[in-house]
Amino acid sequence: MNAEEYGCMRSVEDTHWWYVGLHRLVCDVCQQEGGAGAQVVDIGCGTGGMAARLSSSYQITGLDLAEEALGFCKQRGMGRLLRSDATALPLADEQADIALLLDVLYHSAVADRSAVLKEVGRVLRPGGRVVVNVPAYQWLYSSHDVAVHTARRFTRGEINGLLRAGGFEIISSSYWNSLLLPAIVACRLVLRWMPDRGSDLNPDTPGWVNRLLGAVLALERRWMGWASLPAGLSIFVVARK
Repeated sequence: MNAEEYGCMRSVEDTHWWYVGLHRLVCDVCQQEGGAGAQVVDIGCGTGGMAARLSSSYQITGLDLAEEALGFCKQRGMGRLLRSDATALPLADEQADIALLLDVLYHSAVADRSAVLKEVGRVLRPGGRVVVNVPAYQWLYSSHDVAVHTARRFTRGEINGLLRAGGFEIISSSYWNSLLLPAIVACRLVLRWMPDRGSDLNPDTPGWVNRLLGAVLALERRWMGWASLPAGLSIFVVARK
């Protein structure tokens, strides 16, 4: 990820509609699958928004390779932080109840996704959960992907297959950010003909926009409790070791 992107991420992560929607999905999983005091490892924790949200109820370990990201985590007052590559986690075997891989497997720094999943399997207890989020559809690759160093966008079948090959059983798998898909696809297709505008993150997003789009994702979240969504900008998977 471009270094300046970490500062932008930190400035919006606690309020931006997309981050808030993702964090609520993860909190639901932790409540259902982990229980109070569960050991959660946030691999590729970024600037710490997800870990900070979970820290009051769970034992959180944040790991990231980028010093810039860990610096922002420290500013949040997070305690257990480790600088680590995702293919060589400095954690004991069968230590964690839940492992988070939120927008990690897509990254250009992850040369061997199978090695990452092998490490996740090593540190999870038997029956432990891994929560994965990745961007969907390679044909949606944009200037934002360049800014955040995306190597690959996935289909649901591809990410499910990768997890199964790594020894995991899929519990749930769904696209999300679905209702906004047509509008965002149209915008990205138009923007391909315009100068490179970098990341999609905008620290000046009006509050009413965050509330409106957040309400859309809240509706999707309720639907995902009943059935998988057939298309969307991202894919959210929960799998069992």
